[in-house]
Amino acid sequence: MADANDPRARLELLELLWRGGQRPSRGPKPKLTLDQIAQAAISLADAEGLDALSMQRVATELGYTTMSLYRYVSGKDQLVELMTDKAAGDPPPYTGDPADWRAELEAWVHALWELYLRHPWTLRAQLSTPPAGPHQLAWFEAALRPLTRAGLTGGDAISATLLLLAAVRQFAGFAVDMTAGRARAGLTTEESEAGYDAALREFVDPDRYPALTALIGDGVFQPTGLPDSGIGLDLDFGVHRVLDGIESYVRARREQGP
Repeated sequence: MADANDPRARLELLELLWRGGQRPSRGPKPKLTLDQIAQAAISLADAEGLDALSMQRVATELGYTTMSLYRYVSGKDQLVELMTDKAAGDPPPYTGDPADWRAELEAWVHALWELYLRHPWTLRAQLSTPPAGPHQLAWFEAALRPLTRAGLTGGDAISATLLLLAAVRQFAGFAVDMTAGRARAGLTTEESEAGYDAALREFVDPDRYPALTALIGDGVFQPTGLPDSGIGLDLDFGVHRVLDGIESYVRARREQGP
């Protein structure tokens, strides 16, 4: 298995992501395309998860031999890189007020959240390099634009983007895992929340967990009636506070002057 950080493997991956790995060759035109391979792999991962993905399974779905796929991708790792970039697609265009950098970032967060819920296997993909594909870089650009308009520069804008990305990934992971856990147990969201609330009331010692006890008494853990994606409200709260912090940081820096 090639190391994607090896210069040759890195160049091969970039050629694949940006140019389709096309090289001049003699003979008949290949019947398969990278797009067909990636789409078949995405459909398989969407339906059965990343663990079910293999070169053999994808080849079977396409009606080809396993070895024929190696003419296009070097193996599963490279295939996952290709799938991840294709599944990301381009970020939806922001149609609001171009001067409202906060609203643009909130729209970016919501779109990324929906992407992860639509393709939960992307949360399990082990990517060995920074984003390099055209679609991944389009998402990167879509976050950097409003952040630079907000007044962040250089590494600050990149750091803020990485923080927002990590937050969305983590919260989406929570939502996916909790939804899967409830499905395995055959519980609705309301039943699961009611059980958790009852367990906390039964076992939490007020002397050891005074803050938690106060929240239990306030009914914070009682069933909310929200859908499985209600955890997105927690993400929204955190994102709003991060944007508040960015706004305060930029304002303070401007007041200090050069």
